[in-house]
Amino acid sequence: MRRLRAVLALGSAALAALAASPPEEQALLEAFDAALSAIAYAASGLAVFGLVWAGFLLMADGVEQRGSRARSAIALTAFGLALALSAKGLASLLSAGAIPIPVP
Repeated sequence: MRRLRAVLALGSAALAALAASPPEEQALLEAFDAALSAIAYAASGLAVFGLVWAGFLLMADGVEQRGSRARSAIALTAFGLALALSAKGLASLLSAGAIPIPVP
């Protein structure tokens, strides 16, 4: 439920950015870029922690379970990192003007 609220809040903020005048739009894009930079740094640190945790799970599972929890932890860590970095990349493309923002 919290994730849904966050997605809706970011979506509404993006729509507000579309309705803003050019100087306000640029300030909003810079704020999004700064926030996504912080998220990318945090996701990188959490990914390292996730991989270390997967290593502990692999050692704890032993030979019997063949590390199914560890594989799951690695896959979820990689997916989360890819999601955070792709959001940062999309914001960079928007602020650079590579992807045009449609103005109604």
